[in-house]
Amino acid sequence: MQRLCGLFCEPFKKKLSALPSEAFAGLRELRIRVGQPLTLLGTDERALGDFRPSRAEMEQLFLQFCGNSPYAYEEQIAAGYLTLPGGHRVGLCGHAVLRQGSLQRLDGIQGMNLRVARDLAPQTRLLGAVTRAGSALNTLVVSSPGLGKTTLLRGLARLLSESGLQVGVVDERGELAAMERGVPQMNLGARTDVMDFCPKSQAIPLLVRAMAPQVIVTDELGGEDDLSALSEASRCGVAVIASAHGRDLHDIRARPTLGEIEKRFPFERYIVLAGAPGRVQGVYDREGRACSYA
Repeated sequence: MQRLCGLFCEPFKKKLSALPSEAFAGLRELRIRVGQPLTLLGTDERALGDFRPSRAEMEQLFLQFCGNSPYAYEEQIAAGYLTLPGGHRVGLCGHAVLRQGSLQRLDGIQGMNLRVARDLAPQTRLLGAVTRAGSALNTLVVSSPGLGKTTLLRGLARLLSESGLQVGVVDERGELAAMERGVPQMNLGARTDVMDFCPKSQAIPLLVRAMAPQVIVTDELGGEDDLSALSEASRCGVAVIASAHGRDLHDIRARPTLGEIEKRFPFERYIVLAGAPGRVQGVYDREGRACSYA
């Protein structure tokens, strides 16, 4: 938590550093809004009623998160987020400035949601859900936002690497591996290679050609170019483990772009998270039948 507090500027740093350690128990998110109490979401919800950031303080924090160089983060900001050292992701909300109908930047940041990245020990039993006879299965992790898709993918990459497979991680938003000067800050295993801040459509073919992985792990499918990249990996005999936002399998299949990806790509396993962060609601095959696993 000292590292996390160190990412903030004053007076945020001073306020967070003064909190007792139990305030950070199971911390998942920090909600920050102009004129509203700073809120910590963890084992329970804790609102700091005596600290309500002003617009100037929010702007100062935004610049701190950008290293005082927002232009260096233009693409991330236009996508509505920033990735901080350690893999923590800050969602952004404010006044949208559009160009030709597309979001160009955000002015006057009103709200931030810092999602805390955690390097948790993986659920070893899930290795049996995503492998067969020592080979990885094409797998899609499905859940609503905030239920631990990225943490689960990180654990699966580590388990697969430790099982002896060569793993390639496409970390488009810098969250899975939290690379710092070429070194992953999260434990992804000794047999894992990472390509970060590169679109899946470019990173997946590059990894396949350059690093010869047996399985590729990547986060948040949904782009129109994702299908061709996944298909190229599959043609080369490389399994893919990815994630997507959705309540369940029916929700995924009902959405236009995701439904087309799911329809045309041969996913063999679906891991659905629901109820609480990290809780596996079930593992299913392509026909939606529940699968048993060790």
